[in-house]
Amino acid sequence: MTTIERVGGGGDFGARTVAWDQTVTGVACARLRDAGWTARCAVVALRAAPSLPLDPAPGIDVAGLRACSAELDARIAAGTALVVELERLHDDTMLAGRAYELASDAVLRLVEEVAASVAWGLGAATPALVAAALGLSSPLLLLGAGAAVAAGLVTVPLVARLAVTHPQHVAALVGHARTAGVPLDRFMAQAADFWDRAGEALLATPGFVPALALAVESTDEALAGLLRIPEPAAAKLEAMIGQDELFAALAAGAGLGLRAGAGLQPVRAGAVRPLPTPSRPVSAPGEAMRVILSQDDQVTIHEHRMRDGSRRFQVFVRGTESWLPDSATGLDGPANLENAGSTPRTLLGSDAALAQAMAAAGIDANDPVDLFGYSQGAAAAANAAASERFRIETAMLVGGPVAGAELPPGVAVLSVAHVGDPTAAMDGIGDGDGPVTVTLESAGGHGSGFAARHSGEEYAETLIRAQRDDFFVAAFTERLRESTAGGEGVAGWGVELTRSPRPPR
Repeated sequence: MTTIERVGGGGDFGARTVAWDQTVTGVACARLRDAGWTARCAVVALRAAPSLPLDPAPGIDVAGLRACSAELDARIAAGTALVVELERLHDDTMLAGRAYELASDAVLRLVEEVAASVAWGLGAATPALVAAALGLSSPLLLLGAGAAVAAGLVTVPLVARLAVTHPQHVAALVGHARTAGVPLDRFMAQAADFWDRAGEALLATPGFVPALALAVESTDEALAGLLRIPEPAAAKLEAMIGQDELFAALAAGAGLGLRAGAGLQPVRAGAVRPLPTPSRPVSAPGEAMRVILSQDDQVTIHEHRMRDGSRRFQVFVRGTESWLPDSATGLDGPANLENAGSTPRTLLGSDAALAQAMAAAGIDANDPVDLFGYSQGAAAAANAAASERFRIETAMLVGGPVAGAELPPGVAVLSVAHVGDPTAAMDGIGDGDGPVTVTLESAGGHGSGFAARHSGEEYAETLIRAQRDDFFVAAFTERLRESTAGGEGVAGWGVELTRSPRPPR
């Protein structure tokens, strides 16, 4: 199996994240190494051929043998030259790719700096603009307006961050508003209709999803401007704390504040209930996605017995089930915020409940685990893997906001997102230490509207197709097949994640 050289965190597959093109250098170099190894093996085989020059004897075609010997020598020379040429191409490609990455990183830093300055300026100008628009003059009124705008600048991007994953809940809210006679229902209905018609096309526009990630990334600068924190001081604070860490702190504050304000309990793992025993381990990404889509519980755990007698676990985590706070599920909207604010030492949301569920199912720190997550489940899985509480060997993260998760180097990661899926952008851009997210063209045919490309059914079909067409998906599939070969199912469990755990069944 080909192993691509790592120069960043997040697993055995993929080169480090670059600004606009994440995979070309790593794939090209890996394939050149494969070709060089094949050519080298061919040269060794040719050199192992028996000596053909023989003394003249009855029945021996000496001239023919000499011609064959000369042909072998020529092919050995050509093969050796090909090995040298492939090594040169590999080195040139690596140097060109690294130069491209450095240049694109510099461009991205410049774009981020410009966006940060614009966001800070907008934040600083917002109170005056609001006061002028509303005709406010009293300091108390100005303070109130500033507080409202501050809440809006923080909550609107975060609410948008949640809403893009499940816009159907917005339609439900419109229905409730219509029943209550709220005059905004017509506006909301028109807005929903607009997104149904234009959202898919907007997200398919090249550059929109990266721009969305950049906007999310600039939330802290806008808040600093609103609070009149000098821009140099804000930039210095971000440099000292770290880009991802500051973003996580803001998300944690918003998530915990929402939890306290709404009187929500933390997400917990509920009762562990037995499920039918699987016949064998899942060995392909598309197959894992099918398990996630078909499971009834938020978390499904399979135990397998391997050929050497050891145990191996596979864990599957669903995506967001309710945009609004919901005591019946731990995969609600606020849990997205809590997950975004988690750190490897402190898990705050459904990621903490996932770790509880794994422990409750009997997974020990030394048991190898394959972890599969979709949408919010991908974020929870990435955070659980980053905590290093379990021996995660492979992690499949599908359509999730995982840019800020720093997974241990030993974890083989496959992080994928459809072109036009905004969910992966909801964690910002990241500082380059998170897992590489491979963008794939959607198989299509299932989703519609703003979150069309976030459809789980589309991801299942895309992953099945990508096992043949995409280098990274194929490499991950091969790794998963090798590590699970010969395993037999022993037990299965389903675990509920809730904010108010139900009594054991």
